[in-house]
Amino acid sequence: MNVEKLFAESPEFETQRLKLRRLAMDDLEDYYAFASDPRVSQQSLWNCHETVEDSIQYIQRVLDNYERKTVHIWAFVLKETGTLIGRGGIFDLNEPMQSAELGYAIASSHWGKGLAAEAMQPIVDYCFRELDCNRLEGKCNAGNIGSARVMEKLGMSYEGLLRKQLKIKGVFTDQKLYSRIRDDL
Repeated sequence: MNVEKLFAESPEFETQRLKLRRLAMDDLEDYYAFASDPRVSQQSLWNCHETVEDSIQYIQRVLDNYERKTVHIWAFVLKETGTLIGRGGIFDLNEPMQSAELGYAIASSHWGKGLAAEAMQPIVDYCFRELDCNRLEGKCNAGNIGSARVMEKLGMSYEGLLRKQLKIKGVFTDQKLYSRIRDDL
């Protein structure tokens, strides 16, 4: 897996409805609008952004992670309006094992439109074709049907249930594990 290439190129992608690019502090207003919706963070480890400062701190962590070359996040921007409607990327980059984990979040007003899968598909393709990944995996809460469907659309296979794997908002939660490997291409 070529992590250096990822951060040197910092690739941008374009799909039918979206542009994907690095998240930037200029995205603050749109990011806060998306991250301050409690429905978006309900099934995740992160909390709803209650103040603009919460979004500033998150974006700064993303920028720091670019510098440390540990996590790569793309902003999902609607081509039609130029509005940021979500974000996604890869983390837990493991060069020796040539693997990474996918993560994404999208504004609730855009759920059910296929935009998360549309946004993540070029990232998945890039990981296998350009970064020499052998395995990508993703997890979602057992009850998060929408997120499970995104991973299925990305060609990922359900591997099993990780019982009470995460403590989300004070509750131990089962996680579904999905993966796609290079041999699946």
